[in-house]
Amino acid sequence: LKLLRSTFIPCNVYKNRIHKHNIEKENTYKAILCKGATQDRGNFLASDAADNWVDGAGAVTAGDRHSFAVTLTDVVGNNNNVVKFLAYNNVPPGIPNVKTKSNVKEAGVIMISTADGVNDGAWIVHTVPGFPAAKTGYSWPPAEIAKGLLLICMTIAETQINAIGWYIAKSQLRHYFVLNH
Repeated sequence: LKLLRSTFIPCNVYKNRIHKHNIEKENTYKAILCKGATQDRGNFLASDAADNWVDGAGAVTAGDRHSFAVTLTDVVGNNNNVVKFLAYNNVPPGIPNVKTKSNVKEAGVIMISTADGVNDGAWIVHTVPGFPAAKTGYSWPPAEIAKGLLLICMTIAETQINAIGWYIAKSQLRHYFVLNH
């Protein structure tokens, strides 16, 4: 938690990545999404409205209107080798009956731009089992609509990747997809 508190800064893998959180104010670069049980939309807290939780503009199943789906575009689709990413989850997508030593949900995606002169990336930490499935298109696990879930997005610089890597290695998280071209 100390690491999360100290790095909660804008979430924009690239300068053109946006979070769509409501109709009136579509773009922001910092985000927390809290989705209640049985709801397909979450409540969204953006850094440009720190005391103002709003209803999400799109269902978590909607890849074109959901804020975290926009950020994950290069993870779930073809990124033309401009992004390196590491996805981890103690319940990886497509692997049934995973046994874990922890009852804590440990999941996330680290994304770093490889474009020349860019020191930009994002780290999404979340509690969604089996999400996201890399390189298969955006797909929210249908069984997870029934559960309450949390997603947090923080921007990171490529220069911060070693600290995050240390955390992941120390935690012995289950990596299920690494794109490293």
